[in-house]
Amino acid sequence: MNRYYQKIKQRLLSKLRFIYLWWLYQKSKTIASNQKSAIVFAPHQDDETLGCGGTIALKCDRGVALDVVFLTDGRASYAEYPQISPDQLVQIRQQEAIQALKTLGVAQSAIHFLGKPDGGLATLSAVERQATINQLVQLLRDRQPQEVYVPYKEDIHPDHKETYALVQAAVQESNLPIEVLQYPVWARWIPHQLDFKSPELAHVYRLPINKVLKKKIAALAAYQSQYSSMVPGIEPILPPGFIEYFFSPYEIFFKTSHVK
Repeated sequence: MNRYYQKIKQRLLSKLRFIYLWWLYQKSKTIASNQKSAIVFAPHQDDETLGCGGTIALKCDRGVALDVVFLTDGRASYAEYPQISPDQLVQIRQQEAIQALKTLGVAQSAIHFLGKPDGGLATLSAVERQATINQLVQLLRDRQPQEVYVPYKEDIHPDHKETYALVQAAVQESNLPIEVLQYPVWARWIPHQLDFKSPELAHVYRLPINKVLKKKIAALAAYQSQYSSMVPGIEPILPPGFIEYFFSPYEIFFKTSHVK
C-alpha cells in the first residue's frame, strides 16, 4: 500500500512540475542571448550547467568573455559513505566541472574554485563571510562583468541562498553597474517551493537555448558523481528524473535591479 501511494505522489509531483513550468513559460518574457560579459556563480559543481548551461554555451559560441566561479568544494555529497573520501570527491567534482565547462566552451583558465565548505556557506563566521565577499569583489573588479548569474535567492538549499546573498553583497561593494540574474535550480524541481508573491516574478524571463541544447545535455552528462551511483548499492545523490528535468529548450531567469 505504501508503494502504491508513493507512485501516486510521484505522479502528482510530475504533473505539478509540468504545470509549474507551463506557468513560468506563460509568465515569462522572451530574451535573446547577448554580447554582455558575464560571471556565473555556482554553489556546487553542476548548478551552473543545470541553471544556465545553455546561456553559457550561447555566450561562448559568440566569443563573449565569461567566467565561472564555484563557491564550495563539493566534498559533502557522499559524507555518509566512508567508501569514498571527501578529498577524493573534491578532485572528482573539479574534474567533472572542468569537463562539463569545456563542453560548453569555457576555458579552464576562466574556471575558479574558491573551496569553501560544502554545506557550510550559511554558517561561515563573520570574518570568513567578509573574506569571501572580498574575494568576490576582487573577481568582479578584475573581470568587470556586465552581468552576473546567481542561484534564485529562495532556492531551498542553504548554499544556494547564501551564494545569492554573498554575490549580491559583493556586487554592492564593487560599485559596478552589474545586472544580476537569478537562475532557479531546486525551485524548478519542487513546485511548491517558489514564492508566487515574490517581486522577482514580475521580472521573469526565458532564454531559448534550442541551438545549444545538445551541448548542455552533454555537459550535464559529465557530472556522473551526482547522477550515477558512486557507491555500490547506494542510490545516486540526486533524485531519479532530476537531470532530465533540465533538458528544457529554454532557461528561466529572474532579473534583479541594476546596482550602481
